[in-house]
Amino acid sequence: MVRIALEKELQVLKNVLLDMAKAVDEMVNGAILAVEKLDPPLGEKIVKFDDEIDYYEHLVTKTALEIIALQQPVAKDLRFVISAISIARNLERLADQGVNIAERVPILYKNKDLLIPKCKVNLFEMAKEALYMVESAINAFVTEDTKKAYEVIAYDDIVDKFKDDYMEQVKECMMHNVESIEVGLEYIIIIQNLERIADLATNIAEEVIFTVQGKMPKVEAKGVEFREELRGIVFREVPVFELLKKHANLVLECVERLPLALEAYFKGNKGHLEEIAKHIIEIEKEADKLKRNIRGHLPKGLLLPVEKFELFLYLKEQDAIVDAGEELLYWLSFRDLSFDSYLRSQIMGLLNKSLEAVRPLVKMIELSASFLITRDEDARENSKEIIRDIRYKQHLTEEFGYSLKKDIFKTIQEPISLFYTLKLVDIILGISHHGENAADLMRAMIAK
Repeated sequence: MVRIALEKELQVLKNVLLDMAKAVDEMVNGAILAVEKLDPPLGEKIVKFDDEIDYYEHLVTKTALEIIALQQPVAKDLRFVISAISIARNLERLADQGVNIAERVPILYKNKDLLIPKCKVNLFEMAKEALYMVESAINAFVTEDTKKAYEVIAYDDIVDKFKDDYMEQVKECMMHNVESIEVGLEYIIIIQNLERIADLATNIAEEVIFTVQGKMPKVEAKGVEFREELRGIVFREVPVFELLKKHANLVLECVERLPLALEAYFKGNKGHLEEIAKHIIEIEKEADKLKRNIRGHLPKGLLLPVEKFELFLYLKEQDAIVDAGEELLYWLSFRDLSFDSYLRSQIMGLLNKSLEAVRPLVKMIELSASFLITRDEDARENSKEIIRDIRYKQHLTEEFGYSLKKDIFKTIQEPISLFYTLKLVDIILGISHHGENAADLMRAMIAK
């Protein structure tokens, strides 16, 4: 019973809106006809008819609000009711454009001997295209034809081109015919109103698409551009993400030097090893200082898209990557061992694999921040893809580490050397472990 009542009310609303659309279409056609025939009485009728259109808009809005309050529509029905209010508003503005055009008729009639047509400006081609858009938009609404609605939206470019061309022609004519300036100004007003009619027809077409498909073409068309603009200001407007990115860069700068340190160790070049370690520790101190300062860049009252404690958990895990690198340096300084060429290449290979699992962190932060701020679904999917890649690389590193430990047991017999080498492997694996943990924490944040 409730559904039947709702359908009746929706049909009443549709009928009122359709009656309004027909009246507006006749009104705009009449206004253009009044200009074409220079018929002041017809223009006056158009102006007076505007009150009836205002009443139609009031009736549509009142009916729509009553349906929402009493029938509580959902899904497509609710979209139709919301769109009805918007379509009525656009139809009322269409009527206003008709009035604006009709009000030009008395002045044009008074100056009919100075009309622009002698300058070969034919406004009625533009008017015909604008009216076609209005009628197509109304037909799309009646038939719920989204294909036709999209065609109306695409057609708007044609009317815009007419506007640009005609404006230039009228201005040129006015420059060479001073006596036609007053008439020329009236023509410019008409051109602007015709262009606005096309824009309002586009708005109605977009409401049809929203009603039927739940999509907003204008928002979707500008969505990519808008998200790119927001992406550019994410790090400027929300300092915490910029700081996380800077911290990640420092972390990577530290660990990227570890292969050089390991190579110096294998060659027994303690001086070079100490020099590299010194540089790494200096960078680590800078990263540690930045980590401490991040809390100071979260002013009270700042609304973040994630909980602050989640950010700090992430930061802690990201910082643990460089801590693992520092631990590796200290461990290398404890004991001098000479490995055969095979174990050297395998240990170096393990380190490089472990680093592969942390190198995507900066890009992951950029994309995740973009999603958290702009809700860019593409950024979200790309971020998740990077996270999956980090986890996969960590898995490969783990498997490589297990295989390497087997080789170490087979190769090294002396207990202390065996313990030292196995610990070395575990420290290297710790780099990728913390990278994976950081990725998992980021995944949890964007999942929320």
